[in-house]
Amino acid sequence: MSLRGIILLIWFAGSLPVCFFRPFYGLFLWTIVAFANPQAFTWGAATVFPWALAVALPTLAGMLVFSKGWSRLLFRESLLIAALWIWFTVTTLVSTHTPLFIHHADDTWYRWGFVSKILLMTLATVVIVKDFHQLHIFLRVVALCFGVFVAISFPFVIATGGQFRVYGPPNSMIADNNDFGLALNMTLPLFFFLAQLEENRWMRRMFWALFAMTIPTIFFTYSRGALVGLVAVMTLMVMKLKLKQRWALVPVIALGLAAALLFAPESWQERMDPTRKGAIDKSAQSRFNAWTFSWNLAQDYPVFGGGFATFTVPLFSRYAPNAQDIHGAHSVYFQLLGEHGFTGLLLYLTLVASCLLSIRKLNKRARETLDPDLSHYANMILFAMAGFLTSGFFLGRAYFDYFFTLVASLVVLCDVAAREPMAGAEHDDTHEEEDTRTLAHAEPTWQQ
Repeated sequence: MSLRGIILLIWFAGSLPVCFFRPFYGLFLWTIVAFANPQAFTWGAATVFPWALAVALPTLAGMLVFSKGWSRLLFRESLLIAALWIWFTVTTLVSTHTPLFIHHADDTWYRWGFVSKILLMTLATVVIVKDFHQLHIFLRVVALCFGVFVAISFPFVIATGGQFRVYGPPNSMIADNNDFGLALNMTLPLFFFLAQLEENRWMRRMFWALFAMTIPTIFFTYSRGALVGLVAVMTLMVMKLKLKQRWALVPVIALGLAAALLFAPESWQERMDPTRKGAIDKSAQSRFNAWTFSWNLAQDYPVFGGGFATFTVPLFSRYAPNAQDIHGAHSVYFQLLGEHGFTGLLLYLTLVASCLLSIRKLNKRARETLDPDLSHYANMILFAMAGFLTSGFFLGRAYFDYFFTLVASLVVLCDVAAREPMAGAEHDDTHEEEDTRTLAHAEPTWQQ
């Protein structure tokens, strides 16, 4: 085992008892494993050690003993996640007993297990994060996990003049350049709002710097789907934010765009130009082929679809216009349609609609109570989801753990916002004006 692996193993071994007695620390550690993927930067035995499982087991056990947020499992979004999980199980059982789909039964069960772990930890997040302070820390950790990769990728872009694509960590859900761009689109709003909410001057500066660096980094993933998502997120933020926030946003966007365009080589410009000759290239044709495959399959199996991992050679020969062009779904929505039928797609879209409705209610409450912090966090989740939903039309990441993390954070935020009053509940013994100002950033009061 490499030295890095040994150091990581020592850290984790010492942390496991803490994960049991402090489940939030376990969630903190699991988030780092899931998003920052530190094990990918080791070699030898450390690369195959089950880091996520080692953290998840004591964390879940500690949750059963110490956590008190069980009532949140009855929130609408939590119930919809449970309904999705049940439906994924149903489609897995049906597809693995259907002659046409039985050839990929092993892959189907493997993917069911993989997605089940994501959904389990999503519901665990809902239960474990107990208050606004912990939610703030949790979202900060999520943002910094991706911030590390931005800080690594941006100097590479500058040093190479944007000649090469940037990728996420190997053997992760964001290893591909398209998926990396998707994740960065979702993280941009986190950087923006955390930069405004952090009280520490250096933390604020760091998040502003990460926000500015993320824009050119997204450009040089060379992902057209990520570029569409970036335009959508930026447009939505400019339209929805208050005038004061727009003044803070526009110069940073301008700086990021200037850096991107300054280093944009001809190869990048040619790839992104929709008016060029041959703009409908092989990659775009593959998307159309995969989308048509999903639609045709769903016509024959509209209720259950083909189950997980149904994008296979035998099925493409039956349902795709071009049987030789075999690819993944290239779309969140067509992936769900092909794998879980119209029922699965409808459940997923219902979850999305439920989240948007809850965010709308949070923003309404923020206006009524004159609580800008609540609005900041609601919009942070809204704009991050917008990045996922737009880029996701061109990228097959229906089970992206980052998206479900945002859903869990929204459930916690809704619960916290309903409490009376939040900040004073945990700090009854501290009334100094200075502490009150500090809590305004870390644990804002939900006014009546």
